[in-house]
This record gives sequence, structure tokens and C-alpha cells, in this order.
Amino acid sequence: TLDWAPKGHLVTASQFKVPVEEKNPVILPLSKLPTLNVKENSRQITVCGNGFNIVFNKFNGVIEKYNYNGLDLISSGIKENLWRAPTDNDIPVQAPKWKAEGLDRIMRRIADIRIEQSSRQVIKITVDAVLAAYNVKPLFDTTITYTIYGTGDILINSRFSPRRELPPLPRIGFRFGMPSQFDRMTWYGRGPHENYEDKKESALIGVYSAKVDELFEQYVFPQENGNKCDVRWASLIDINGFGLLFVGKPHFNISAHPYTTENITNAKHTYDLVKCGETIVNIDYRQGGLGSASCGPDTLEKYKLKAEEVEFKFMIRPFSRNTWSEANLSKIILEEV
Repeated sequence: TLDWAPKGHLVTASQFKVPVEEKNPVILPLSKLPTLNVKENSRQITVCGNGFNIVFNKFNGVIEKYNYNGLDLISSGIKENLWRAPTDNDIPVQAPKWKAEGLDRIMRRIADIRIEQSSRQVIKITVDAVLAAYNVKPLFDTTITYTIYGTGDILINSRFSPRRELPPLPRIGFRFGMPSQFDRMTWYGRGPHENYEDKKESALIGVYSAKVDELFEQYVFPQENGNKCDVRWASLIDINGFGLLFVGKPHFNISAHPYTTENITNAKHTYDLVKCGETIVNIDYRQGGLGSASCGPDTLEKYKLKAEEVEFKFMIRPFSRNTWSEANLSKIILEEV
């Protein structure tokens, strides 16, 4: 007789928390950090430190350049994002509501930008914005504070406040682009396969690595895919080990693709997908569950992402794997201001 599976085949697995006493983190005081130089004109704010410079665009309220040790790490600015390319399960019920509210064509109106520098080691840039689309009432007020440290780290602290009653949302988070050479992702969270709020029990928490191309699920009808839940930290690096580390406070969702969300949304088949020349990164507070509305019931109530006030923060750190491991660097805590 033939064996059903080879020796050592894993039939099932589960995880549970073990009560372990954690060490108190080491917090670096601001006084120990390198100092910053800040220049401002009518168009932009430039923050320079030891080996890095960050350019903040005052017109559109985003970081438009992040250069560390001669490498450009950000190619398109960090912006709020409420949209995902509809899945087969979204299309029958949720996607028409999302499109009616304009979630797929959001524009940002900058209401205010404030700059605060309480010490030479840190600067805070706060952006108040309104998210809306043509021909619909405004959706959200957002307040995003970028705290830039002398180390080059950026703490993003955000608040999303709905302006009115809205249907359950696809996601709440941020989207930005990195140059395409940053095509290797490592993460400490659920994996290795894609997972969502109502599709994650089979994805055990661990440390996983993959190329960005490998993270993209080749559904014949292109749609949202490749998300990772309950992520503590994640990195995107190039072949030499340089890149960005994202650290949750405490957790986030992440996905990275070689295609834009617009391309995935409009594509009817995989041959309609065209690489955009960037690595498109989504870092989310949460995504709504997937449900099974293509052939069954909609998303269960407990997995829907309600439109309510949300606070979400995470750290961005430039790093080289030749100097730091992601696990060790993620444990370094900077004093918040």
C-alpha cells in the first residue's frame, strides 16, 4: 500500500501563550541621541541627521524623500488608505457600498501642518487632513504626527476620526512606495501564507521571509491578497541587507506588492497586471474580514471593521542587517515626546 503522506508530515498544529516574565526594555533618552538640523522654506521641511536626510512636502503633507547612507528608501509618500482591491467575497455586498462612498478615489485636503522642536534631537511634524472623494460628503478627519529622531527613526502616530456613519470598511492604514530593489520581506507575525481577521488560525505566529514576488497570490481574477496579521515587526531590504524595519506598537497588518492597488483593482486577469517599478507597502491598523459572500454569508459581525475613531502607531527604522538583526533592533525603545 502507498503511504498517505511521508513520515514527519504535519497534520495539525496550534499555538498558545506561555506566561513568561519579560525583561524591562532599555529606553534610550533623547539626550543620548545625535542632533538634527532642520531647514524650512515655503515648500518643504528638510531634516538632516547623521547619515540621513528626510524631505517633507508641505503642500501634500507627506514625506517625499527618505535617504539613508546614500540610499533612497521611500519613493512615494506615506498616505492614509481605506481601500483594498475587492475580493470575490467583497464584490456581491461590500464593494458597491465602498465605491458609493468613494473609498476607491479618496483625496486628501490638508487642513493644517504644525512643526515642533523641543530639543535638538527630535522634531515633530503634525498634519491634519480631511479624507473625501468627489460628490460625496467627507469621510474621515485624520491627524498624523511624524516624530523624527536623531537616529533617523520615525514614529508615526495617527488618529482616524469618521465624519459620519459609514459601512464596514475594507481597511484603515497607510500606503507608500519603496524603490523596487527592496524586494525581500521578513516578518514576525502570522504566516507564511496570507491571512486575515477571519482567515488566520492556520497561520502560526513565527519569523518568516520571502521575496515580494512570492508574497503575491496569483488569483486568476486579481484582488486583495498577501496580507499578514498580528505582525510585531517586519523589514523590507535589498540584496545587500539595507532597508527599513517597521516596528508595531504593538501590532499591525502588512502586505507588499510589485503592483499598485489601482492596477490590481482594475485588472480582469493576471495578464493585466503590470509591475509599477516600486514595492508598494501597506501597513494597516486592521483590515476587515473576508467573509464568504461569493457563495455564502457575508463577513461575520465580529470580523467587520467598523468606522469608528482609531489610534494607530508604528515605528520606521532605517537599518543594515550587517549591523543589526531585526529582532534585536526592534527591542530598542526611544523616549517618546
